[in-house]
Amino acid sequence: MRSITRELARFAHTSRYDALPPAVRREGVRAFVNWVGCAAGGSREGNVAHVLALLDEFNGARDSSVVGHAIKLDLLNAAFINTMSSAAVAFNDTHFATVAHPTSPVAGSLLALAERQAMSGVEFLHALILGVEIQCRVGNILFTPPAECNIGLSMAGLVGGIGAAVAAAHVMGLDETGIATAIGHAANQAAGLRESHTTMGSQFTPGHTARCGLMSALLAARGFTCSDTMIEGTKGFGVSFASNPNMEAAVEGLGKTFEISTLAYKPYPCGFVVHPVIDACLDLARAHTFNPEDIARIELTVSPLAAKLADRAELTDRNQTLVSLQHWAAASVICKIAGLAQMDDAIVHDTSVARLRRKVTLASATKFGAETASARIVMNDGRLFETHIEHCRGSVGRPLTDDELSEKTRAQCDLIYAPEKTRQLLEAAWRIEQSAAVGDYASSLARQDAK
Repeated sequence: MRSITRELARFAHTSRYDALPPAVRREGVRAFVNWVGCAAGGSREGNVAHVLALLDEFNGARDSSVVGHAIKLDLLNAAFINTMSSAAVAFNDTHFATVAHPTSPVAGSLLALAERQAMSGVEFLHALILGVEIQCRVGNILFTPPAECNIGLSMAGLVGGIGAAVAAAHVMGLDETGIATAIGHAANQAAGLRESHTTMGSQFTPGHTARCGLMSALLAARGFTCSDTMIEGTKGFGVSFASNPNMEAAVEGLGKTFEISTLAYKPYPCGFVVHPVIDACLDLARAHTFNPEDIARIELTVSPLAAKLADRAELTDRNQTLVSLQHWAAASVICKIAGLAQMDDAIVHDTSVARLRRKVTLASATKFGAETASARIVMNDGRLFETHIEHCRGSVGRPLTDDELSEKTRAQCDLIYAPEKTRQLLEAAWRIEQSAAVGDYASSLARQDAK
């Protein structure tokens, strides 16, 4: 049996930042810039407020900042709430191969840790890249053929803690054995079910993974042992969460190819499998003028994964918009824009949007990847309008530019910070590699300078 857990731990332990390709280091910065906006934009969500109130009641030490709030929490709870905020409106990044959201728990854990121990920008970025890399590679075990992962399992819940554990263990200076132990503890806490999608429980999952991963590294640092075959063992992670797990997928090309290079940054606040439908419907709506009452139906063809995860025509609240193909098709056609406003309850309950949602039909095509979709609008008088999206905006085939990432982050930060504060945070995020003390940046995200 190949020692997958040990190989991954050895890679993390021996990795050197200056040996990473410049493009990989740059992608680490881009992932962080995206995270900052997502954490700020989600920090005032009602779902976050519920959990923050609970954590505040049972909180321990108060030495870690909370994005968008004046309150301070202990290290573990701050990692939880800041990660939850970054995922609260499903604007966080996506690893297409596994549909994981890797930067959320890694950055959330590292920023909390940065206020506890000295951490430079280089140390922070190096750990972030390693945490993203290893959690995505562990996720590949479950999805690379012949592996098959049950559709009900949340990838964010399964691998997010592993990424946070690796990142924290690396920046804490743990050796190969320590990192392997941290991976083991995180794998032992892997959990999450997609049945919670459309509820508050869905955003709880990424926060929980960050806290579990950070605790895993802290336990390992104190000599709290765990098996170092937790990934590949006969009763371990791989066989527990997939049929025919592909263990080699975790180590193939390790150190030569980097999963962070395949991250996608979302232009729309919903599950990425919905994005090609939004692109298609926006293209049609902006090219033509439609009276929703004159539309007989909207025919969508999507990937099998999109059909499984986001077939949801009847909505009762905004949480359900995060995974609804029908909602975003209807809202995009009517509003001709797909932003945070289009997930509000006012749009969910708008009678025109609700009626058009019910006119959406779904078909899936096995040849379509998660970034691909087709849309056809059929009018009552028989006219047809159709388009095809091969690569949706934000995907690897059509990535957001640095300017687009800046605008996305700026728009979300402007929801809670004054414009000058937003400018400072955005500029500092792009320069995080040059930071002498990342803990200072973490504290600057707190509420005292917010609107």
